[in-house]
Amino acid sequence: MTRRARAVMNVSSLPDVVFGPRDIMWWGTLGFVVIEGFTLVLTAAVYLYIQQNFAAWPPEGTPNPSLPIPTLNVVLMVLSLPLVRWISKVAHAFDLGKVRIGLTTAALLNLVFVGLRICEAIFSLNVKWDSNAYGSAQWMILGSHFTLLLIEFIEVSGMALLFWLAPVEEKHFSDAADMAFYWYFMVLSWVPLYMLCFLVPRWI
Repeated sequence: MTRRARAVMNVSSLPDVVFGPRDIMWWGTLGFVVIEGFTLVLTAAVYLYIQQNFAAWPPEGTPNPSLPIPTLNVVLMVLSLPLVRWISKVAHAFDLGKVRIGLTTAALLNLVFVGLRICEAIFSLNVKWDSNAYGSAQWMILGSHFTLLLIEFIEVSGMALLFWLAPVEEKHFSDAADMAFYWYFMVLSWVPLYMLCFLVPRWI
């Protein structure tokens, strides 16, 4: 009895570490972006739906949200984009020293975002979450995006600690590049939500 010949492929030349869509972790990050993005779109839709039921927005007796802290936060977020682009670039180059510096800086920046978001809710919305439907919608949007800031802070801080304290393998550089991908989503998704929460009430 003869055995059937089996096709054999030599994959020894394939790289051990890949970046972007070739990396399975990138697809996991993309899945999380889709889920969180749908959540943010849903909160914005709820906000706009509720707004249609009011003659004035914010409702009469409710002050407009304050702008200084939210504007500072969104500006800092946008200005952080070149940093994470640089982190992705040095991660592709497997530059351990620069990735350490980049991740540490990103973690500190993200902590600032988290602190400013708490200040936005307490000092800038000028309405409690249970005051009226407008207040509930405002807090819902800020709270939903706050979870992104918090998750990214935990991820970046943990990754920075790994790069400083643990044995670093080449595959970890791919994880650092994926962090930048999620950071883009975190920042760019907030720009229209910032306009919705803090500028639209002044325009209507």
